Amino acid sequence: METGLRLTERYRLVERLDDGGTMEVWRAWDELLGRPVAVKVLTPAVTGSQRGFRRGVNRAAALSHPALETIFDSDQTRDASGRLASFVVTEFLVGEPLTDRLRRGPLAASEAAAVCAQIAGALEAAHAAGVTHGDLTPDRVVLVHGDVGIDVKVVDTGIGGVIRASAGDGTEATEIQTADSGAADVRALGVVIAACLGPGASGELSALAARCMGPDAPSAAEVAASLVRDEGPPSALFVAPGTARPDGHRTSAPPPPPAPARRGNVRLAALALVVAIPVTAAAAVLLSAPRSPVAVPAPARTSAAPPAPAPTLRTPPPASAPRVTDALGRLRPIVSRGYAAGEIRSDVAIDLDNVITNLENDLTADREVDVGGRIAELHDKIITRRRERGLSPGLADELNRVLATAQA
Repeated sequence: METGLRLTERYRLVERLDDGGTMEVWRAWDELLGRPVAVKVLTPAVTGSQRGFRRGVNRAAALSHPALETIFDSDQTRDASGRLASFVVTEFLVGEPLTDRLRRGPLAASEAAAVCAQIAGALEAAHAAGVTHGDLTPDRVVLVHGDVGIDVKVVDTGIGGVIRASAGDGTEATEIQTADSGAADVRALGVVIAACLGPGASGELSALAARCMGPDAPSAAEVAASLVRDEGPPSALFVAPGTARPDGHRTSAPPPPPAPARRGNVRLAALALVVAIPVTAAAAVLLSAPRSPVAVPAPARTSAAPPAPAPTLRTPPPASAPRVTDALGRLRPIVSRGYAAGEIRSDVAIDLDNVITNLENDLTADREVDVGGRIAELHDKIITRRRERGLSPGLADELNRVLATAQA
């Protein structure tokens, strides 16, 4: 696949986040709905893999759980040699893979419980619908900023086993949904819990991890019920250092969304082998595993000197509402064009689009709105994001020129 290629005349590929051989993960732009998405294309190496991939995607698309990656669409395309390749379109996650977070050290018990409770809940929902993940690892768990702390997203549910098999000996990959497949997910969850706690940890969570990896493992529902969730997910979890990356794949890739590598895709040894590994050893194996394409960590702030302050915007009288609506309608295409050209970071584009949409909705609904105050806030947000280098100076100036027309 190449940058700029349009799939089904709708999804334009913007940036490759992962090309590990088995699956290409791309940050893409949905030109119909005007939003960033992640596109995961299965390399057309084996016919059986394509069939298994499509079956897995179809099953996973019917799932609905806050900790499961949302699937928007799926179809087939042709690669440069003309071979058919299946792809899936998912939400674009901006966050950090659990693998990356654990490289900075283990989680506190309360943090580990909060994260793993969400993972267990996602598996519970999937298993109840007869769907298994197939290859759960910390690399397929993405930590994203939620309304009150950190949310967890499990990616590649239903197709994890297909991807892993395709990355193996190249033989036909036909994932089978059986009771043991669900048990394999729980064993993998036990390894994830152990990895969150780190080597040598003791206590109830370590005991739970050992139970999950033992011969009499509980169900995902029982694990979810046994994990006590904190009042709110710990915000200290997401302290991602370094430059933002795109995520979309287990990738979730980072920014464009951080890495699904989910941004190659080298898989862990068969879960059956993991069962024989002690809890502490299993954690060490996971933490040393290669990263998958994942979501992007929050961008680091810079110390660049702020630009000269822009003139204060006047509060428009009520009669200016039509001008405001017209200005807002002209802002969104500028944001979309800037995103496509790489002049605005994905999280900034989403943020500005949400602010614009909310104000448009309030005006359309005839709600009592402090229009001048809201426009001034949008203006200040543009200036702040420019100072943080979340968008280019030229794009910021263009946005502010359009905003100024609402004050005329």
